[in-house]
Amino acid sequence: MPKKGTLSKGEVINNTYEIRVLVGEGAFGEAYRVRHKHLGTQVLKLIKADQADKMGEEIIIKEAQVLSRITHPNVVRVFEANSFEKNGRVHYYLTMEFVSGESLQQFVNREGVLTLDQAIQFQSDYLNGLNEAHRMKPPIIHRDINGDNILIAHEDDGKRALLSDFGLAQIVDPTTSLGHSAGRMPYWGPECFHGNYFPESDVFSAGVVFYRMITGFYPWNYDFLNVQEDYDEMSSMVLSARKKKKTKPSDFCSDLPIRIERVIDRALDEDFTARYRNAHEFLEDLKGETALRTQQKNNSDEDKSIGQGAPPTRKKRRSGGLNDIIGMTKLKETIEMDILGPLDDKETYEQYGITAPNGMLLYGPPGCGKTFISKKLAAEVKSTFIEVKPSDLSSAYVHGGKGKIGKLFNEAIEKAPSIIFIDEIDAVLPSRDNNLNHTYSTEVNEFLVHLNNCGERGLFVIGATNRPDKIDSAILRTGRIDKKIYCPPPDYESRKGMFQAFLENRPTQTELDYDALAERTECYVSSDIKFIVNEASKAALKKREKIGMEHLLEAINKTKSSLTLQQIVTYRSYGDEISII
Repeated sequence: MPKKGTLSKGEVINNTYEIRVLVGEGAFGEAYRVRHKHLGTQVLKLIKADQADKMGEEIIIKEAQVLSRITHPNVVRVFEANSFEKNGRVHYYLTMEFVSGESLQQFVNREGVLTLDQAIQFQSDYLNGLNEAHRMKPPIIHRDINGDNILIAHEDDGKRALLSDFGLAQIVDPTTSLGHSAGRMPYWGPECFHGNYFPESDVFSAGVVFYRMITGFYPWNYDFLNVQEDYDEMSSMVLSARKKKKTKPSDFCSDLPIRIERVIDRALDEDFTARYRNAHEFLEDLKGETALRTQQKNNSDEDKSIGQGAPPTRKKRRSGGLNDIIGMTKLKETIEMDILGPLDDKETYEQYGITAPNGMLLYGPPGCGKTFISKKLAAEVKSTFIEVKPSDLSSAYVHGGKGKIGKLFNEAIEKAPSIIFIDEIDAVLPSRDNNLNHTYSTEVNEFLVHLNNCGERGLFVIGATNRPDKIDSAILRTGRIDKKIYCPPPDYESRKGMFQAFLENRPTQTELDYDALAERTECYVSSDIKFIVNEASKAALKKREKIGMEHLLEAINKTKSSLTLQQIVTYRSYGDEISII
């Protein structure tokens, strides 16, 4: 029996749209196939009354205007937002492009699990469209990516995936960079359950879609049969299921390349700061892995000299180096691949025309280990470590700083191989675009001279900053400090490891739940966690007890994080600004 909606077949809306058939219903509204009196077949999305009451006419019209600017071929186009009256009530609607085909969920239900090549094609198609939304200023986040909102167009030259139903989309508020969560819970990132939504949240949802295309299952095992359609009950069930580890996609697909599994793992990281920052990063990594698969398929026996596509060999890391950094897997992988790889396996990297960068910029919030990471990198490569602060290069004399800069580089060359670590590099090398006086401009120029290809002289320069937007842009060009790495707040594993490290050798109860402690301290930096452990230790000492969960949880409740989600989003956004220099 056909589903019954608010509108009936043959009904005409605003003397323009004739209702043909109800095609679906989502969290936001009902979708109808309609006939425009001049433009032919379109889709009309009737906004549900509760959603319309929440949003109001002004917001509905404004968001439709913004969405109509997204004209990418892999996004279903939004045309109009308007209203009409029926039975004494005002109803709001959006109209959009009609796509001849079916939803991805319908396609999978009919065809079964997709081949990896087909899944990658569809994933790349709609990520291209999502990227168009994420790259807008400010970004537009979709908030409801799932198999029902991805359409598969059947065209003469094949099939194409389009991202649809931007009805729940919201512009990221430039004052908060947060949206409000909505959509289907199994596709939500953990942050959405707290009312926060970022481009990274769309990445998580897209990761679930990709996972389901190639396995037919969700990454976590959800008990849908024994839960009611109630927000609290459903969210409790989903969050409870996620306390267990997700099932690896390779458990369903034994021949799944490990590189593809790593792409999925990063998209589905429960710590949003460790995920791809937006659709572009997800798409680029997926493209890279796809290109590698194609290369491996096409390799002939003559290619065995470079290992048939095998990754460059890595030396086992020594203690005192990167192994001393707790967690932060993604950051260490970046340093391994881009910095240490060319040093450890120079011959293989040179075959690909890759050399070690000249220098790197570590940027991120205060207290996230930029200095610590730099020292561990120096220990890893057994280089002389020279730490420089802004006061070390300042001078009371005109051009005195210029002489100190020359002396710094000469000393580093004498002790080469050397790593020069410049803390607060934004103060040492400020932008010359901001009416900088002549003396500072001269010193920036002097630094540029010494930076040029200093790697050829056995030097590697690391700059650390909390304000990458204040650094002179010429410093960040290739051949100078040409690698930019974001140092995020400690991730879940890092926070867990920090609690274990800070509590080591202290009298503790046997059953400490380090996972629970890590979950309760999102956005906390190392100094925050150390303070929490010290406060808990004092409380236990006062009662002459062993340190237990009650002491630690009480200390967490009394200690505010040094950072907010908004600050983290702001720091991550710097990467988009400095990457185009």
